[in-house]
Amino acid sequence: MLILGTHLNQKQSLLISLQSIFGINTTNALKVCSLVGVSPKVTLEKLKVNQLNKLTRICREEIDTNLIRYIQNDVQRLIQLKHYRGTRHMFNLPVRGQRTRTNGQTSKKIKKHTFRTAPKLSEKTKKRKQNRN
Repeated sequence: MLILGTHLNQKQSLLISLQSIFGINTTNALKVCSLVGVSPKVTLEKLKVNQLNKLTRICREEIDTNLIRYIQNDVQRLIQLKHYRGTRHMFNLPVRGQRTRTNGQTSKKIKKHTFRTAPKLSEKTKKRKQNRN
C-alpha cells in the first residue's frame, strides 16, 4: 500500500509499517492508530477499505508533506549565515562533533573524486598536440 509516497509492508503490524513513513515516529504512529480506531498490532491486510481511507487521510493531516523542504531550508539558512554547522554541511563533514581523523573518510573520498578537474595544459603541450594532428 502506498501512503505519502512510501510503500508500506502489508504483513507488518500497523505501528511498525507507519514508522517507515518519513516524519512518523512511534508516538505519532500510536496517535494515528487511535484516531483511526484500530489496534496498533493489526496488519494492513486485515484493515477494511473505509479504515484504509481514513488512515491515509489522517496521515496526510498529521504529517506535513513539506517536512523535507523545511529541513533543507534550515540547512540552507545555516549555510547562508556562514554558521559553523552550515560550513560543515557545505563540505559534507560531520556536523555534531564527531571525530574526523579516523571516521568520516567516505565523504572525503567522494568529494575528492567528484570535484577533480582535468589538469591545465601549458602552451608548449597545446602546440605539440596541434602539431601532431
